[in-house]
Amino acid sequence: MSDQQPGYGYDPQGPPPQQPYGAQGWQSAPPGGYGYPPAGPYPTPGYAPQPPSAPSHSTAMWAHLSALLTVSAGSVICCGIGAFLGWIGPMSIRNDSRGKNDPYLRHHTTEALNFGITQAVMAVIGTVLYFGTMLVYGLAADETQLASAGLAIPMLTVVAMMAAYGLTGIICAILATVKAKSGEWWTYPRLIAWPMLKP
Repeated sequence: MSDQQPGYGYDPQGPPPQQPYGAQGWQSAPPGGYGYPPAGPYPTPGYAPQPPSAPSHSTAMWAHLSALLTVSAGSVICCGIGAFLGWIGPMSIRNDSRGKNDPYLRHHTTEALNFGITQAVMAVIGTVLYFGTMLVYGLAADETQLASAGLAIPMLTVVAMMAAYGLTGIICAILATVKAKSGEWWTYPRLIAWPMLKP
């Protein structure tokens, strides 16, 4: 009598019979898995050490610097158009996912955005005053006044006021850039950046 058990059809001491292709079934993965590291102990959620977040000082600095460069250099290069566009750089940084979740970055991007919007509004006001002065003087003056240099005085007054305001804004933006880089919370004067948006 053989040692074979009925129903199995192979000798337990011998090699197992070969199965046809597709009938093998699932095989267990080799130790370590297929190219994955072996499973180890899992940390408890909330207690695993988190990597430190990168400092947001330089990003906050770029929010102020983008507004500053757009308003100053953009105005010089593009005939004053940059004064209308100083809000674009800070708005893109503020609406980024990091700008929404980091309170320090949110504060500085909001300040820079308020600065850019205020400069754009003041550029519109300055343009209206400049051309409005020219129009009113042209309609109200007689021919002798039109022939004289009387128009230059009100127009130069508007230009001087806007230039002084623009220079003050540039100085404040430079201060904001330095403060943001050094990690300080800083707010523009209300005349330079109207607090229209809150962090």
